[in-house]
Amino acid sequence: MTVRAILDLRFAALTLVCACTAHVLAADTALPAGVVATVNGQPVQRIVLDLLAKARQGDEPDAPQDRVALLNDLVMMELLSQRAQATGLAARLDTQAELELAHKSLLGQRLLEQMTNEMTLSDETLRARYDAIEPEVEITASHILLADEAAAKQVIKELEAGAAFAAIARKRSADEYTRDKGGRLGSVKGGDLESAFVAAARTLKPGGFTPSPVHTAHGWHVVQLHSMRTLEKASFDAMKPALHSQLVGERVQAQVAQWRKEARLEMLQTP
Repeated sequence: MTVRAILDLRFAALTLVCACTAHVLAADTALPAGVVATVNGQPVQRIVLDLLAKARQGDEPDAPQDRVALLNDLVMMELLSQRAQATGLAARLDTQAELELAHKSLLGQRLLEQMTNEMTLSDETLRARYDAIEPEVEITASHILLADEAAAKQVIKELEAGAAFAAIARKRSADEYTRDKGGRLGSVKGGDLESAFVAAARTLKPGGFTPSPVHTAHGWHVVQLHSMRTLEKASFDAMKPALHSQLVGERVQAQVAQWRKEARLEMLQTP
């Protein structure tokens, strides 16, 4: 169960809330600062109520009656938690394991959020990343997808001998989407294609096909280029937020990787 799921428990169905004998205070000053209720002397903190409200309602403003309903839920959570402690449920290994998992997951999440929010990058750093980005290309191409390299090489031999690319694609391509279209992919941005495919297409002139098979996660391709054009790169200001997120993510990941490298780890090979 996730932390969010724990916070989102629906206690309204427990009608015994109404049967509880509770002394309701009319004035907030009757309780210590930051406390919104007590259950058998244990305080229910306002910050927890605020967290529950955010989890349930997001950023929507909550009405006073909503706060009362949420507070009743928190009171029931605290009451059930106390009963779980009294019956020994909290001491069970499976309960302790789930609490530990939720606790450490939350701490890790909060740490990564803090690192992300506190990291600052200069415009010079962002500009350097922007300048290193090559303008994207739009490729209009056809391909024949084969299951293995030998089959792809055989297709290339047939093309070199004068066979029609589209005819072979219709007969032997494993790509069901393009097979009936003679292998035509249409116009696709380079960023939507695997890098090996794009690199191979860049070496071709319009009408040419790859002299050797191109390997991707999908299999072995024979690629024919119809046309290629360079797209205008978005402005630095337009790309700045994305560049910032990308660089911050890379640096946070690098820091975490460094911490792991420096940690003293002992792990079972087959846990």
